Amino acid sequence: MKNTKLLLMLFLASSMLFACSSNKVSDTSYSSENDPKLEKQSTPETEDVAEEENSGNEESSSKEKSIVDIMNSAASNSVSTEEIYVTGNVVVGEKGSVQPGIYDLEITGGMGNITGTRSLVKSLFLNYIGAAPGSGLDYPSKIRLILFRGDVLKFSNISKIKFTAVPAKVQMSNELGVGEYVVGRDIKPGIYKLSTNANMNPNLTSSGWSVRIIDTSTGQNIEQNLNPGNMDVAVKLEEGQFVSIKFDNTDRNISSDEARLIFTELNQ
Repeated sequence: MKNTKLLLMLFLASSMLFACSSNKVSDTSYSSENDPKLEKQSTPETEDVAEEENSGNEESSSKEKSIVDIMNSAASNSVSTEEIYVTGNVVVGEKGSVQPGIYDLEITGGMGNITGTRSLVKSLFLNYIGAAPGSGLDYPSKIRLILFRGDVLKFSNISKIKFTAVPAKVQMSNELGVGEYVVGRDIKPGIYKLSTNANMNPNLTSSGWSVRIIDTSTGQNIEQNLNPGNMDVAVKLEEGQFVSIKFDNTDRNISSDEARLIFTELNQ
């Protein structure tokens, strides 16, 4: 299982890279006192995988675990945070910081950009715009994020945030919002026609949904856009792929948090 072994290696390498070169990953403006206060303690998935490697069981583990299994385990180690003021960057896995896992990032104060750098899975770009509810600007206040050890989150003009852990087991859906998802965990594999519950301004032909499908087993990325200038769009999703979704909302009758990209399965 080539893709599973690669993702296991990503977790292992991420753990070792962060331990050996935290100065390289950290931004000069970062301080652990700026990070979220954790509600409880939990052991990161990377440490579990590292223990398997040290015991010589990596090959056995790679045969037994799929990428979806690994991401479910990572989600089980996610740790929710309290609401915090943003006074610096957040380095995932740093002591006192948000732990690796799967989260709903909630913007509770301000409006601005969420950017950053990935430690290894660089194709999973960190580049979103978010706004707190009631800010008067219609950007999503909640964004699904998959976070690996050593990732750095940077916030511009966002004053308060909160990380809410996503459970290890979730109900699959054919309607996804803004953020990052795993095929086989959040949505079933298949070939889908894209549509949306949000109206898109026909005069803004390039404004709408953008989808990036990331396959870590092949290193290939596929991008598709659903907008008024391109409404006939289909995508093929295979188990273990990551799907990154963004939305430029021009519909004032529905909020960005309520907007969904709808995947309707095609019978072929």
